Amino acid sequence: MNILLPTDFSDNSRNAAAYALQFFKDTPCDFHLLHVVPIPSPDLVTGNMRMSPIVKKHFDKLLTWLENIKTNPGHHFHICFKADYLIDAVRAKVHEKKIDLILMGTKGKTNNEGVVIGKNTSDVMMKVKCPVLAISENAVFKQHKQILFPTDYNIKYGSKMLRTLLNLASLSKANVRILEIFNTEKEPSEEQIINREFLQSSFSPRIPVLQTYYSSKEPNPKKIFMANRNVDMIVLAAKNLNLCQRFLQNEEDKNIPFINQLPLLVLHG
Repeated sequence: MNILLPTDFSDNSRNAAAYALQFFKDTPCDFHLLHVVPIPSPDLVTGNMRMSPIVKKHFDKLLTWLENIKTNPGHHFHICFKADYLIDAVRAKVHEKKIDLILMGTKGKTNNEGVVIGKNTSDVMMKVKCPVLAISENAVFKQHKQILFPTDYNIKYGSKMLRTLLNLASLSKANVRILEIFNTEKEPSEEQIINREFLQSSFSPRIPVLQTYYSSKEPNPKKIFMANRNVDMIVLAAKNLNLCQRFLQNEEDKNIPFINQLPLLVLHG
């Protein structure tokens, strides 16, 4: 696999990298470490676009640490430094290296302590057409057995979008728990039923656990997850903007409970 690890050398991005090594401990991977700085930036050598000695020192320290903790000889690390807008730099690297998955921290060192999903991570999730797995600084790796997939079936799930989820679920032999969210008791509509049938058939022969929830009865996403504390990962589809916006809110009274411990996967396709 080709995995992109954006890093600002914060504890959160460092933990995300360690999580990646454990998650893919049995899979040969090329990990591409990307550090992006804006223009102009003190992290550039004066008069050119090369990284400063400080950034090089950070990279050297990170690489040494990763080499010491890796357990798979098939894990290889590559560094990349870009002076650019973050989204442009990430998009370019995804295209250049044929990236299968972006794995990054939920927030960087510049974010407020109370923020659940940082702006940079949220932007990458929604604006870069590549699956993104976000890891909190508080997340500790454990085998994924239950993956929670909220959906209102208002989008068509293509095989390309679901491929990443199926691959990650296979790695952990995990069960996918589909949380059906409908706005009214008149749903699902005919179109939603078609999308539901396609989604379920995509998981055959392993039938995922189904739960139904009517969001019109309880608009606060927090309540949805109170009965789902035994899950190990949350999955959202980027095309389903309504659900993404509801579940990725940073307001204190509406954020996802225990998100500071769970990985969050956003699918594209």
